[in-house]
Amino acid sequence: MHLIIGNQNYSSWSMRPWVAMTHFGISFKTTKLELFTPASEAQISRYSSAKTVPVLVADIGTATDSLSILETLADTYPQMWPNNAALKMMGRNAVSQMHSGFFALRGEMPMNCRANQRNLTITLACRSDIDKIEALWAACLGAANEAGHKEGYLLGGFSIADAFFAPVVVRLRGYKVAVNATTQSYMDRILSNPAVKAWIAAGLEETAILQEDEAGTD
Repeated sequence: MHLIIGNQNYSSWSMRPWVAMTHFGISFKTTKLELFTPASEAQISRYSSAKTVPVLVADIGTATDSLSILETLADTYPQMWPNNAALKMMGRNAVSQMHSGFFALRGEMPMNCRANQRNLTITLACRSDIDKIEALWAACLGAANEAGHKEGYLLGGFSIADAFFAPVVVRLRGYKVAVNATTQSYMDRILSNPAVKAWIAAGLEETAILQEDEAGTD
């Protein structure tokens, strides 16, 4: 399989499948394309008419969105979701919310692996998104604990849900925002995951600066 991604420092959508595939030991090759350059659109068009990343090229076809990629992979690698049907449904609900919402957070707090506790003034709408995410994480963690899964990930063991929210963890680490103890514990768990650490390390090695994704001050 062939995964096409954008800049690892900035591309939150690309982070999701790369981290999940790496964590679950799925064999794939990676092509990284630098975003927002004069050649970007033509380069991405070689792989997808959607002209966005990530893209997964597999034997059965091409998946052109992070959610499509991960659900396609889960057909072959069911361990990417928990066996518990209730937890699996909860995880899919959480992923759907992330996939289609939290626009204030996305816009005001761009993912940036280089950012570490930068000063950033956010709006009430962004704070509201953070509060909703914290409540969502607490509900998932609580349900997993009640089901006897205490590994510290959203649904017990690492799943697609954690891959989807890993970029949010990078965002919350990047900017000085107040979070509760449950959120901080979950963030620490995600940031200690080897696949997440490998993604962040690769992002830190990049030298490209995308001004539209630079926010806050040190």
